[in-house]
Amino acid sequence: MPTVTAPWMSFSPYLKSSDAPPTDFNPTFMSTSLKNLLLLVTAFLALIGGYWFAQSLRAPDPVTKPTYGGGEMIEFTLPDLDGKNRRLSEWKGKVIVLNFWATWCPPCREEIPLFMDLQKRRAAEGLQMIGLAIDSKEAVATYQKSARMNYPLLLGGEDAGMELIGRYGNRMGSLPFTAIINRNGAIVARKLGAFDRAELESLIDPLLVPKQASPALPQ
Repeated sequence: MPTVTAPWMSFSPYLKSSDAPPTDFNPTFMSTSLKNLLLLVTAFLALIGGYWFAQSLRAPDPVTKPTYGGGEMIEFTLPDLDGKNRRLSEWKGKVIVLNFWATWCPPCREEIPLFMDLQKRRAAEGLQMIGLAIDSKEAVATYQKSARMNYPLLLGGEDAGMELIGRYGNRMGSLPFTAIINRNGAIVARKLGAFDRAELESLIDPLLVPKQASPALPQ
């Protein structure tokens, strides 16, 4: 059976088993080969690391169920697309659907038409959609214009946005992620993953019921 051997190990009438390698053996060549091998291993590990990181940011399983309750809303101030700083408390007294999203996240884009429709149809009842983008201003502005998004978009970026998403209970950092806040500023539900219409409306419908007027005091 044919075999492949290093050149300096092949048969030569001038080489005995006890002899050193021939004079044309080049240690530099071996050193360069080792360096190339190490570079290949490093590149492979970097590829695996990049894949793992991408997987950590991918959309979660779509069957993820909402969790309920979770304290008071967490105040923050972030710029909108016009560069104006906006505080979350500006919308206190409304039912807030706070959606963490990004233009590069397919499930995020898929649920935006639902958010736009609810904002259009139910804003008069006190619903307020807010998009908090884990993305660049340029990407968000381009997407907002093309999709004609009709609710406020705040720019969190990767630093402030990822810090906030963790404070709101999403330790994985996956997108999309949504927190629903009632009129009193309490977080009533969280959802890791995209909403469908029936699921989201089942959560916001009870919160949009008008408050009962207090009975008049007797004269």
